[in-house]
Amino acid sequence: MKRFRCIGLAGIILLILLSFDLSFAFEKVKFVVISDPHISIPQQKGVSDGFKLGLKTQMLTENTVAEINKIPDVKFVLLAGDLTQDAEPWNIDALRKILDGLKVPYFVTLGNHDLSLVPHEKKDQPVTLSKYTVAGAFIGKSGGMAPGMTYYASEIAKDLVLVNLDGTRPQVFVPEAGLNDFGGEIDPSQMRWLEAVLKKNQKKTVVVLTHINLVPWSEGDKTNHNSWRWFWMDNADEVKALLRKYGVKAVFSGHRHISTRYQEVDGTFHFVHPSVSTYPMRYTVYEMTPKGLKWDVKDVPAAPEVWELAKKNFLANKWWRGPDHPETPEGNQKYLEFYESPSTMKGEVTFKAAVK
Repeated sequence: MKRFRCIGLAGIILLILLSFDLSFAFEKVKFVVISDPHISIPQQKGVSDGFKLGLKTQMLTENTVAEINKIPDVKFVLLAGDLTQDAEPWNIDALRKILDGLKVPYFVTLGNHDLSLVPHEKKDQPVTLSKYTVAGAFIGKSGGMAPGMTYYASEIAKDLVLVNLDGTRPQVFVPEAGLNDFGGEIDPSQMRWLEAVLKKNQKKTVVVLTHINLVPWSEGDKTNHNSWRWFWMDNADEVKALLRKYGVKAVFSGHRHISTRYQEVDGTFHFVHPSVSTYPMRYTVYEMTPKGLKWDVKDVPAAPEVWELAKKNFLANKWWRGPDHPETPEGNQKYLEFYESPSTMKGEVTFKAAVK
């Protein structure tokens, strides 16, 4: 009788155990962030090497992919937008071919250069692709991306959720700025979707991928020097309030072309990433656990003459300097230090408890 009672008790315990999901959350995940490749095939009319090394974007991105394939234990790659020069179909095709050479899955977000520019009287803009068409080129490669959608959520590891945001808007010419609008925002429909996704996954580790930043990175960004207010979203505060409410751990962005660094805002770590096609030409390797994040910034492999050209063109550019970096020896040094950020080439942060 005792024997049957023990068997019965063991059976009950087994049933209870089987009723729970016994798989554990991720322990450590290694991944890479690439940003702003601005792919432009060299044969395209008007492509040149300026601040962006237009003639070398393919080569630099190919070299980056080759290096990533050598790194052990990488699980996926994130691309933080500005995939192409301006959403040209031939550049989409070129980038897709390069990225398909990765040995691991990759996830993309759209940047302001990944939708057709609006033609205007000041410039004869080529008619290129809708952002929905650009996004569609990566369906099947970017997890939860679905036809007709430019934002998505995907569980990229056990209890680790990637939320991709589309902060782009029509790239119309703004006469008072003298250039096309390169800013962005999260529209009301996407905001409702974002809150629903965050609420559903609030017991999991959530990170966000976006091209356009949610925080400013310089005084010029705050004061709108050279229209730099467009480097961060118009409704950034509204978006950050949702991230705070649901305890989002990290945000990965591009757009600003400065080397990797971070800010902590209400428990969320905001990371910005350099372009692989403008000085200082880098990508970032991350290791994440449920408790925190560490990173190591790597230079894109390129010949010495490519590095010399990139730095020369960088120093010659006036628009990206900002008010604090005049064309003097001291100003040049500050300009280099701001974009190179040598103190943040490696680092580590510990995640905070959700701030309510």
